Amino acid sequence: MTTPALPPHMMSWLEAPPAEHSLRFSDGHGTWTSYSYKAMAEQVRRNAHRLHREGIGSGDVVLLLGQNTIGFVTSLFGILHAGATPAIVAPVAPDMTVSRLKSVIDSVGPAALLATADHAPILEGVARSIGLRVLAESTDGPMDDSGPEQPEAALIQFSSGSTSDPRGVQIPWSALNTHVFGIHEWLSIDEDSRVVSWLPFYHDMGLVGCLLMPLAIGGSASFMPPQEFIGHPLRWLREISESGGTACAIAAFSLSHILRRVRPEQLEGLDLSSMRSMIIGAERIAPDVLSAFHQLLAPTGLAHDALLPAYGLAEATLAVTGIRPDSDEIHTQLVDTSTLEIGKSVPFHAAESPSAARLVSCGRPLTGIGVDILDADGGPLPEGTFGEIAVRGYSLATGYRKGGLTAFGDRHATGDMGFVVDNELYVVGRAGDSVKQNGRPLFAEDVQVMAAAVSPKPQRTVALLGALSGANAAVIVVEDCTEGEACVVGSSVASRLPGLRVIVLLVPHGTLQRTTSGKPRRRAMWQELVMSDDTASRTVWDSLDPSVRSADRSTANLRISSDAVEERNPLKRADIVEQIRVALCSALGREVTELSETTSLFEDLAVDSSSVLELLLTLEELVGLEIDPEALEPEIFETVGSLADYVESDLAKTTRV
Repeated sequence: MTTPALPPHMMSWLEAPPAEHSLRFSDGHGTWTSYSYKAMAEQVRRNAHRLHREGIGSGDVVLLLGQNTIGFVTSLFGILHAGATPAIVAPVAPDMTVSRLKSVIDSVGPAALLATADHAPILEGVARSIGLRVLAESTDGPMDDSGPEQPEAALIQFSSGSTSDPRGVQIPWSALNTHVFGIHEWLSIDEDSRVVSWLPFYHDMGLVGCLLMPLAIGGSASFMPPQEFIGHPLRWLREISESGGTACAIAAFSLSHILRRVRPEQLEGLDLSSMRSMIIGAERIAPDVLSAFHQLLAPTGLAHDALLPAYGLAEATLAVTGIRPDSDEIHTQLVDTSTLEIGKSVPFHAAESPSAARLVSCGRPLTGIGVDILDADGGPLPEGTFGEIAVRGYSLATGYRKGGLTAFGDRHATGDMGFVVDNELYVVGRAGDSVKQNGRPLFAEDVQVMAAAVSPKPQRTVALLGALSGANAAVIVVEDCTEGEACVVGSSVASRLPGLRVIVLLVPHGTLQRTTSGKPRRRAMWQELVMSDDTASRTVWDSLDPSVRSADRSTANLRISSDAVEERNPLKRADIVEQIRVALCSALGREVTELSETTSLFEDLAVDSSSVLELLLTLEELVGLEIDPEALEPEIFETVGSLADYVESDLAKTTRV
């Protein structure tokens, strides 16, 4: 009788560390350090022994801060080796640490927080006040010599919080282990593949897709901090070229960032022909941006069939659908989104419609994963019909952790709306970010495309949809422009959406809110900006009364125009620091009041990848500079003072014309 082969095991590298492969980590300054699998395995066993010594094991949850460091990797696998469940928490600003940890404690009831030796003393003071035990990973000492204990719940991921506070998504071991090998099958990953990533480890794309996936087969990978990519995206491309990177994942919003920051002449000498799988996800993909991205990088040898749009979510471990690497083309569908009706056939080929949108295919379901399109009652719909996207299959999470467990069952309705054509999924938008207009759904994503097309600040323009005074309304929120410019946005959107009330709010820096993956937190902003007593003072245009202007609102407090920059140059040091404070308010989506030149952007304020992007864009506009991406070394962003030094030196030689 033949003994059946054991299924692949994503922790098998601990038992037989491959000698020919390693992980490389950048320190954020362009210096790379390699770590052998043997050294990592020893540290993992030390961490497992440390947890067991503290009485932590099977059934326990251990918190872990999601930082792109080797310490995160060895702590993560140390928790798994001990049979416990890691819960990954995004780093936050010190003033938010207590509230975030309290929320996490309420959700998952952790036994402890495992931290690197250098971070444990910092966290201990904060954690002690809320009854959370902090353990420092062991850098030497005894190792656990037993085999890994495979916890029933392998991981708790926290959703990005685009519609609410982040929720703990519990992933069973069977789903996580099988899914990483399912990604191998999808992308034809083998031991000779090399991942090059900057995505944060607290995000499902960075954690499951870029870290756990190559580790499952003991492959090679290069990792850089998100802030290094944002400050210097060219460095990520260079690592792909120099290391022969074959696979990566990238958030859709960062395509535009690369287009803004990387110039064709900077790509001379780069060879990206080794890249076979560049996964693009996290939000709806603009086809013109995707085309421009490939046009920029095609001279480096990046093949068009290496660009792989995909759809996924933490509730399904990661990937649900994706374009295959051997696909001949990326399909698109031209759709009149204003005529979409749940349960009705999708109207294609709407070239003459002002509300037409070209949607990019997110590919076909991965093996073992199913996608259904549901009607308003939760019943399945045929291909070519519009409805809510639901996911089923082996990769589905157990459910949400909030004290207890809210189980998903056999199928999870995602809240995303879309349709399927030829077994390929097309995502239109969020169900919670839409209204019914003339009996059909209108999506905030489509309204935002209209608004951004005419806005002088497209990166600071967000569309919100909801009901006001019993009628549907589109509220366009714009930061950092004049009232006249904001009114142009309002009239343009209103002309394309007859019958819908359109309101434009002009808001100060720091008003727009985004998740860790860069998505607008529309529901939260609707409550805070639209359903508040201050709405009237922010309103500068209303289609019910286009003459509305905010009489007491001075745009001088909202924006420094390029003319003002010329009058004020050179700015005083105190002025520069103030502009950095204003830019940080915009980037972090909250008020930053106390700031000194020694304030650390990353450690004290927890500026993340999308926040650095927003910070850069705001500073460019505030001080009138065209920032040179080649000069953006990571140390520029270490403190407020170092950033002020950079701005001050450039103001002395460059102004925007």
